[in-house]
Amino acid sequence: MTIDGVTSLAGINLPTHAGTGWCIFVYNLAPDADENILWQMFGPFGAVTNVKVIRDFNTNKCKGFGFVTMTNYDEAAVAIASLNGYRLGDRVLQ
Repeated sequence: MTIDGVTSLAGINLPTHAGTGWCIFVYNLAPDADENILWQMFGPFGAVTNVKVIRDFNTNKCKGFGFVTMTNYDEAAVAIASLNGYRLGDRVLQ
């Protein structure tokens, strides 16, 4: 997982709350992953303003990554430190 203060990446527009926050890249999600699981995982660490699972256009399955936007840098950093390497099903998140 990485953290960056951006609102878009390589042509993927990420809607955020008033364009503020810290965007966390989450990698190695399962094909059936959805936004709800990211809300549940990151919510206990602080204010989450947006989650986005990137999906394949044809199959609507997760492409293996997503983004979580949090308002507070320190909370985002703790979430990354706590969830990096977390096992979700048969996958280890990064």
